[in-house]
Amino acid sequence: MSIRCKTQKECVEFLTNAGFKVSTSQFNRDTLAGKVARTPEGYEEGALLAYAAVHLKPLARQENRELADVTVSRLSADAEIKRVNAERSRLKLEREKGLLVPRDEVEAALAARALFFRQEIENFGLRKGGEIIELVQGDPALLEAFLDWWRGETADWMDAWSGEMTFGGSDDGDEALGTEDA
Repeated sequence: MSIRCKTQKECVEFLTNAGFKVSTSQFNRDTLAGKVARTPEGYEEGALLAYAAVHLKPLARQENRELADVTVSRLSADAEIKRVNAERSRLKLEREKGLLVPRDEVEAALAARALFFRQEIENFGLRKGGEIIELVQGDPALLEAFLDWWRGETADWMDAWSGEMTFGGSDDGDEALGTEDA
């Protein structure tokens, strides 16, 4: 029976030197809780090592855990960077293949089509009023001929809507708005 430590501070130092993680306050709490055997002369080496084996973490294991946590974090960050780069490369390849179109190009094309379509609707009565009057000659019996003509006109609108459009000014300063073939 060898007495190793007389004070709790000496015990903490002994356990730390033996490779265990322990603080003075933790050791005091554990002593008060009866986890550490004590004789009237002090603390025995065997009792301290038995206590440490059951209730304390070895410093090496703690350091290894911290190193493992850092390594996992670093690997996770690297994996995320690789995932982002792979996604960026995939999108770039799709754009090069013509599978993706930049958003501003799509928005400009839609704006041009919407403006053209709005102008067609606003000016339809002015442009086609005479044709309508001539077509039906004020005769309700010609309604079917009018409806056939109307379907043709709206089909032209839809063809214009779905075709390629330019949007912006032309070289001669006039506003260019219409289909590519115009």
